[in-house]
Amino acid sequence: MLIYEAQHFDLITNFQTTNLNFPSHLHRCYELIFVIDGEMEVIISQRSFHLKTGQFLLILPFEIHSLITKSQSQTKICIFSPDYVPTFQRMIEKSSLANPVFNLSSEARTLISKALFSVNSNLLEQKASLYLLLSELMEQTTLIKAKKEPDLLHSILSYIQEHFTESISLNGMARKLGYSYNYLSKYFNAHVKTSFVDFLNETRINYACYLLSTTEKTISDIAFLCGYENIRSFNRNFVKIKLCTPKEYREKQTSLFIE
Repeated sequence: MLIYEAQHFDLITNFQTTNLNFPSHLHRCYELIFVIDGEMEVIISQRSFHLKTGQFLLILPFEIHSLITKSQSQTKICIFSPDYVPTFQRMIEKSSLANPVFNLSSEARTLISKALFSVNSNLLEQKASLYLLLSELMEQTTLIKAKKEPDLLHSILSYIQEHFTESISLNGMARKLGYSYNYLSKYFNAHVKTSFVDFLNETRINYACYLLSTTEKTISDIAFLCGYENIRSFNRNFVKIKLCTPKEYREKQTSLFIE
């Protein structure tokens, strides 16, 4: 999820992002990324892929991944449940894509964009477009045996994904997972490449960005929905991570977000 895919396990949803950066995470949905403009680096299971303007990338369910914009990027992202593509889901079980980056013909791109990145399409159009997209993807790549991620890393990221909107701490997570605070702190820093607090704040703020872009909830309500106990802490971390206030972010996204 982006962390917020947890809210859409049985749905298909889409949104547009600008200069997106997101730390390591995982989820049960597929994540389709289309770079409209600029470039983006996507790290999947410790493999790095460079996306350029006009290219697509597919992230499979439960693959640990992060998104990095080094200069500038504008992307469309489509999140969809494995239930939408059961035949493909059976095909890729216990496998990963040798290369998840792919291109589409102009005709396929027009059709898929209309069906997947629009509220006007119906369920049959969406499913048909997904299978067309996956068919073109598989013509450009192969399946390889999936690399097994460390179980502890999966447990850590899953725990944070499930509880980031609550009052959580590294110490509390260590107790829940059955590890010492010191061990888990060192493990987290070594594998996620950032501190627990910074990761938690970035996860919460990215979820806040999603809510700011897709709902009319007040900023105060969003702060509490994201796990912050006071608006001051929320605003401080938002500005630190996004370099603008929540209000400014919402105003910028109004013209970009695809309903």
